Amino acid sequence: MKKSVALALGVGCMVALTALTVSAPMIPGDWARLDTFGKYIPNTIFYDWPPYLGQIGLWLGGMAGLWVGLRQEKTRIIPNIPNRRQLSILMVLVVAIGLGFGLRLHGLGGLPLLIDEIGFAARASDMLHGQHVPIFAPGHNGNPAVYSWMLSGVMEWFGQTRWAMRLPSVVFGTLSIAAVYALGKAWGGRRLGVMAALFTATYPAHVHFSQLALYNIIDPFFAALALVALRRALKGGRQADFVLAGMLGGVAQYFYHGSRLLLVVMGVLTVLAWWQAAAPARRRLVQQAGMMTGVLVLVSLPRFAPQFSAGLPVTGNLDGIRLPADAAANSVRALLAWVGQADVSPFWLSSIPLLPLFALLAWGAGVMWAARQRGDGRWAALLMMLVLTTIFGGMIWAAAPLYVRYMTALPALALLVAAGIQSAGRWRRVQAALLAGVVMQGSLLSLRHPAEAANNLPAGLREADALAQAAARLPTGEAVELVVTSAFGDVERITIADYVAAYGERRAVSIRVK
Repeated sequence: MKKSVALALGVGCMVALTALTVSAPMIPGDWARLDTFGKYIPNTIFYDWPPYLGQIGLWLGGMAGLWVGLRQEKTRIIPNIPNRRQLSILMVLVVAIGLGFGLRLHGLGGLPLLIDEIGFAARASDMLHGQHVPIFAPGHNGNPAVYSWMLSGVMEWFGQTRWAMRLPSVVFGTLSIAAVYALGKAWGGRRLGVMAALFTATYPAHVHFSQLALYNIIDPFFAALALVALRRALKGGRQADFVLAGMLGGVAQYFYHGSRLLLVVMGVLTVLAWWQAAAPARRRLVQQAGMMTGVLVLVSLPRFAPQFSAGLPVTGNLDGIRLPADAAANSVRALLAWVGQADVSPFWLSSIPLLPLFALLAWGAGVMWAARQRGDGRWAALLMMLVLTTIFGGMIWAAAPLYVRYMTALPALALLVAAGIQSAGRWRRVQAALLAGVVMQGSLLSLRHPAEAANNLPAGLREADALAQAAARLPTGEAVELVVTSAFGDVERITIADYVAAYGERRAVSIRVK
């Protein structure tokens, strides 16, 4: 009886939260709209909306109700006294997390805000200064306002500074080290997990994107945890693990739209497990997979329902899946990013390749090793995750390569690099040297990256940053006219109003070239 009540409460809370999110006055012409530049920039609006605490209360009630109502097994905490080997691995993991945290703090506030960082921070500032919006409704670039809501809380505590705006990414980037360890442990044991964690801690791309106020760094964290729960569920058959996998897979959808690819990988892993299971176990697996899917749908419903009600494509980024004019060449460029094709996005700002030499060697060995594991479909699913992320990126097949999109593949990438290192297990010295090379090279490049990125900034970006900070200090509501140089480009003109809002409050902004 208690489980039935808890389940009803969980479903009711999620449905109520969804109803609040899609109801008026959140309408396409007001909250979800495109401006003349074709970019999503909502007006400053003040709705009589339920408080943020109420929305989060409904969400917490929904998650708790689903968990209590659906898990069958009681969680038993059995004390585990680690032996010497386990303690040594634990110490290495602690060192990896500490090293990764230090690398991510290095040069954190040095760069000006970069394009989408400006949009997320501006939405957070709007919330901070009284704009009431549904947290799960479309926010910057048509994605949920969850990330901006998180930023607004941090900015309230630490101020509207670049350091504060980027702090959530540092936290999730650091936590991802532990999440990848858990995934490696579930996938192939503690040694695989700790090598994957060391790679993640010092991986220059992950370090850099953990230093930007972008949501791309969050969905791989939840993706790794979802894959951990799914691996345990398919291996042990516990209903609680299926419920947890569905919940985590749903939460991953709240951030970057590339997380749709996680659902594909989870589906493939489940189908492979069903194919390999004995006939009596297949029916139970179908039931458990159906329950996991139901939980995932309920958890992600507040996120997707507004997309449909506002007439926005579920792919995210306000655009549907489309083939670029140069589809074949674009695909080749996307795949070549793993082996040296330069990034074309305005976020990387460096000549450092996506995979440095030692990581590339380990990754290549891992790909070859995984390709030979024909009896274990899990590794084929990881290879598929890399290809999906490479080609489709943010669910839009255009403009490749964009390194920031490839962060969605971090769980697969880390496991393949670790598997490549572990495949040299017959030659312990080679294994140790390769792991040391990955960690040392990654650390040095991560330390070098902020300075190199600063030297490659667009000409008008520092000017825009300085003007935005100066304008933000003016009295509330006062309109500003910015006198700019010829270096002030089209991107700076489009984003300057949001830039001013990010550092202070939204106000009317005009531009005059001197």
